[in-house]
Amino acid sequence: MFASMVPMTEAATERPLGFPAELWAEMSEEHRAACTSAQALIQAFGTKRTVALRSVSRRAGLATDEALEGLRVLDGMDLVRIQPGERGPIVTLVALPDEHVRIIGPDGSVRWVFIARPLDAPELEPHELN
Repeated sequence: MFASMVPMTEAATERPLGFPAELWAEMSEEHRAACTSAQALIQAFGTKRTVALRSVSRRAGLATDEALEGLRVLDGMDLVRIQPGERGPIVTLVALPDEHVRIIGPDGSVRWVFIARPLDAPELEPHELN
């Protein structure tokens, strides 16, 4: 049951999706709101992995525009797959946010690498492993 793999800690409510404080502080208020909506959508999946957008946004207590902004964040992070449905988009949760890793690039600039935990292990051939 994957819902238990998404703990709602105090930090998660303040900085959703595993964003570290340093990165969260650099975000615009609009992007923070979208990330907060994205976290609410993840929590609203409950024990299901595939849900109609209308249902998951209702469970999350989000208005349509808030749900769409959150969905845009989740899609941009490759955490969901979106498909058309008879009564609106169907959203499948494919990965959970894990952490953001701070790295220093060759040019000395700070960059962040986002790590997501897939809900299904990828099928790889032995020669594709490193």
